[in-house]
Amino acid sequence: MTDVSPDVDVLVVGSGAAGLCAALAAVEHGAHRVLVAEGSPEVGGSSRLSGGIVMGSRSGVQHANEIYEDEDALFHDYRSLMRWDVTAGPVRKFARRSGETIDWLAAHGVPFFDRLIFGGEERAPRSHAVDGGGQALIDALHRAATARQIDIALGQRVDRLLVEDGRVVGVAVGDDEITAGAVVLATGGFGAAPEKIAELFPSAWDPERTWYIGHDGARGDALDLAGALGAQVTGHDRGLRTLGPGGTFVNEALLPGWVVLLDPNGHRFADETAPYGILDNAVRAHGNRCVAFLDAAALQPPAELADRYRDAYKQVWPNHAPFSPRHYKTEMIEFLLGQKTAFVADDLASLAVEVGLDPTAVVGEIDRYNGFADAGTDADHGKAGKFLLPLRTPPFYAVPLYPITVNLTGAGLRIDDCARVIGADGRPVPGLFAAGECVGGLLGPLYMGSGNSLGLATGVGRIAGEEAAALATGAAH
Repeated sequence: MTDVSPDVDVLVVGSGAAGLCAALAAVEHGAHRVLVAEGSPEVGGSSRLSGGIVMGSRSGVQHANEIYEDEDALFHDYRSLMRWDVTAGPVRKFARRSGETIDWLAAHGVPFFDRLIFGGEERAPRSHAVDGGGQALIDALHRAATARQIDIALGQRVDRLLVEDGRVVGVAVGDDEITAGAVVLATGGFGAAPEKIAELFPSAWDPERTWYIGHDGARGDALDLAGALGAQVTGHDRGLRTLGPGGTFVNEALLPGWVVLLDPNGHRFADETAPYGILDNAVRAHGNRCVAFLDAAALQPPAELADRYRDAYKQVWPNHAPFSPRHYKTEMIEFLLGQKTAFVADDLASLAVEVGLDPTAVVGEIDRYNGFADAGTDADHGKAGKFLLPLRTPPFYAVPLYPITVNLTGAGLRIDDCARVIGADGRPVPGLFAAGECVGGLLGPLYMGSGNSLGLATGVGRIAGEEAAALATGAAH
């Protein structure tokens, strides 16, 4: 390796948003030969299946909307919401450059809407919606990569890293080996590997109910590849879960505002319209299960309230049709009743007994909620008055819910602010970088909001590509 030029300057493993951004950034920073190895037969991984929301601060779109933030506003908000339990270096660099990354993506043809959305509960909107969702994001990056003559080898699942004198010098697929000046791992998470969920994301693991909404190639390959070299793994039990009854394989990230959630004690514990990351965190703090209550009026609204029941979501995304219930509609409730994963009764006390809750607590809590609905003010959790509709029309329905839909895994390789993978000795593994969902330590106990994952993927992907190119071309400092 010391006397022979490598086959490529930079080799990227994975063709999702992180991998394609890394490849493009590598070319733009001096790498002449860049190859992307993708284990699946198509480009895009889980990124192409996503909603296509990218978080960023101080972008051109923000400025066009007369939103101006300090350089570290996103970083400070991010760390606070993550309870300071993230790796500060890479998070700071991602956050400071996040608006620049949005502009960079737009320059590469990613079609962002002019209107921003609130990804979570931030004071000013930072989430940028791609017209066409995740597939449009990947399509634009793929076209840009092709225009820059970046080779993408499909159906090539890397099974080991090549190492020489302690440095990563390439990868292998079976008997085929290819050498590289630097390698970037961007293989995605491990949501499609049940054994890894059980080990690394145990709060999401239920052998009978857990399922994953992403790409079936997300099997934690980076953990295996770098783990063979002793790379550190961080972010245990981090990720994003959404609620479901189990057995339906329907992802319902946002709940209709007229649903009432009660915890195992029969108490209401959150604003039911909260962003999914915040709701996930609340469920975790209240026993990792809850029960959704609704009444007959929600399934068949009276004419005079039909508009209020229909307008049940505070989230409005320009790249998404109006949100509507998935589990909480007549045909699905009937299915769940048949599966005995939902329950019905003419009175709340009987229904509470059916789902194993204290009937006194449930009746009292729903009565309290109905009082808030009558007053138009939620004094407990601040849900907007427009969503406060009373539960008084029998029969009543209850759906036990569990955080078993895996949206995102947050455990992964530890990196520094240059996206270098950290080894067992606390030093960077020479020649090895990582970006995207295979990285750990960038997600704390709470998922910040829509665009968090793709923001990290694209932003850290750029950093990894730049640093890999600098190392491969001798420009590293």
